[in-house]
Amino acid sequence: EVMALTRNASCVHERVGTYGNYKSGPHAAMILQPEIDLRLFPSHWVSAFAVETETDAGVKRSIQVFDAAGDAVHKIHLRDTSNHAAWAEVIAELANGDSSDTLEVAPRKPAETPKVNHDKLDLLRSEWSKMTDTHQFLRLTSKLKMNRLGA
Repeated sequence: EVMALTRNASCVHERVGTYGNYKSGPHAAMILQPEIDLRLFPSHWVSAFAVETETDAGVKRSIQVFDAAGDAVHKIHLRDTSNHAAWAEVIAELANGDSSDTLEVAPRKPAETPKVNHDKLDLLRSEWSKMTDTHQFLRLTSKLKMNRLGA
C-alpha cells in the first residue's frame, strides 16, 4: 500500500492503495485498481528518483517522476503500512546506476490551443451529461471536431 500523488497548479490528487492490473499501450498505460485508477503517459516521463527524506517521524521514502521540463509528473510515497522489503526490491530493480544530483531540463512545449466548434456546444453539453465514464470524453471531442481544451 502506497500513496499515489499527482499535482498541477490547479489541484492535488492523492490516492492510497496498491498499483496493480497494469495495462500498457502505444500511447498510454493504465493502472486499474479500485483505489488507484490511473492513466499514465510514459513518453512524458523522463527522469525518476528514489528520494529519502529524514523527518522527526523517521525516514520518508518516495519515487518521484519528472518530465523533460523538470516538473514532477507523479510521485509514489511509501507508508507505514507499505511492504518495505518489496520497496527496496523495486528501487534496486529500477535503478540505472546514475546517481547524479543534477537534472538536465528542456524548455516547456507550448500548451495546445483550444479548438472549439461553437455550432456544437449544445450537443457537447447534452452528450457530456450522458457520459458514464471519463474515457468517453476524448471520443466525444473527436466526434465534435474539438480538443479537450476547447470542450
